[in-house]
Amino acid sequence: MKLLFLIRAIGGVYIINTDLYRVFYITAIEKNFSKAAHRLFITQPSVSHSIKQLENELGMQLFTRTSKGVLLTKEGDVLFDYLKQAFDLIHHAEQKMTEMKNLQNGSVTVGGSDSTCKHYLLPYIQTFQELYPDIQIRLQHGSTPQILEKLENGLIDIGIVHLPVHQNNISITEFLSLHTTFVAGKKFQHLSKERLSLSAIQEYPLISFSEASSSRKFLNQLFLTRELEVQSDIEVGSVELLIECAKIGMGIAFVAKELVSKELAGKELFEVSIDEDIEKRQIGLATKKNAPLSLAADTFLNHLLS
Repeated sequence: MKLLFLIRAIGGVYIINTDLYRVFYITAIEKNFSKAAHRLFITQPSVSHSIKQLENELGMQLFTRTSKGVLLTKEGDVLFDYLKQAFDLIHHAEQKMTEMKNLQNGSVTVGGSDSTCKHYLLPYIQTFQELYPDIQIRLQHGSTPQILEKLENGLIDIGIVHLPVHQNNISITEFLSLHTTFVAGKKFQHLSKERLSLSAIQEYPLISFSEASSSRKFLNQLFLTRELEVQSDIEVGSVELLIECAKIGMGIAFVAKELVSKELAGKELFEVSIDEDIEKRQIGLATKKNAPLSLAADTFLNHLLS
């Protein structure tokens, strides 16, 4: 492999061909021009010429010739010690690249809300790690605006965000469709036998996520279609707290049905139907445009989409 180093100096840019150093390095190991030539797949005169050229450039003798081969001079021995470190680093770098190419090394950083990571992402992580146990998956949590900011700043590779997203520098691939609904605990179980209007929903305490959340913005938009305004009695910051508040009868909660499937099946929560269809919410996978993913991150993205 031919290597070129660029060395910037005040007088300009100098290009040093490290092939000469590689010939020197192998010759120092083999202590013989013929053996070095065989290992380098070049001729013996080429080895001799390269050594002579390097000695001329450095202005010092690097080898002493013997009847059996060559030995390093003191100067050559110093040069060899430095080159050994350099070529060892190159070797380790090549090994690391091979490991990453074969997905035996690498990491992926994914961002999403706590509920998204817990309920939708973790199953994919589990199956991915069964396939690629040496790839490290890192998680960062945040709201959709926070995740987009992390993506913009290069802190994450892939973001799981609520759609729509209107940013020209972000690529979006649709990932999941969520069915949002109203749910309540046993205190309001009787409402599950009716179909309520949104105005009727307003007559009961309403549990929702905070004003800044994408879920709350979706709820606000839903009410606006009927020229109504959301009057949230309880605002929470997590799905777990929202579920518990609903279960103990603090009010009616607005949540993705997929997140409370267990509670609905166990009759800890009851679905409160309304007299109109609620549009599905879309979750997308966000990546930064013009910023190629690492092989590990690209493989994980394809795993999510598969």
